[in-house]
Amino acid sequence: MTSFIGTKLGRYAIIGLQRGDLILESIEKVLKESGIRNAIVTSGIAATSHMHWHHIGVTDEKPDDWMFETDGPMEVGGIGGLVLDGIPHLHCSFADHQRAWVGHLEKGCEVAYVGEITLIELLDADVKRIANAYGVNEIHRMA
Repeated sequence: MTSFIGTKLGRYAIIGLQRGDLILESIEKVLKESGIRNAIVTSGIAATSHMHWHHIGVTDEKPDDWMFETDGPMEVGGIGGLVLDGIPHLHCSFADHQRAWVGHLEKGCEVAYVGEITLIELLDADVKRIANAYGVNEIHRMA
């Protein structure tokens, strides 16, 4: 286990998404334009027409991610995660009229009507993701 306790929060971003906007790509654009390198995603909701995600397919020693895509009217009930060194690692939960899904948010998720994402910058987060022996990126203290 790795833990880090920080005390300094910085700017916050409120991202309003409209029809046709791509969720992850929009977040990445805001991060790049603002220069925010480390942040916590505090909220994420959206009405979408296309979702693209992955989740683990096995629990073997070496991971195997399964990719999924679906179209149709969906509601995203939550997006959360961390941005470390400018790279977002976000998970989401969403549903259509019959099923619900949870997984790692991928590029290509399209807003149907509206979306809202909020994040808060972490000014003293002295952590970074480093791949372990199995190729899985883990959080490590830099100090």
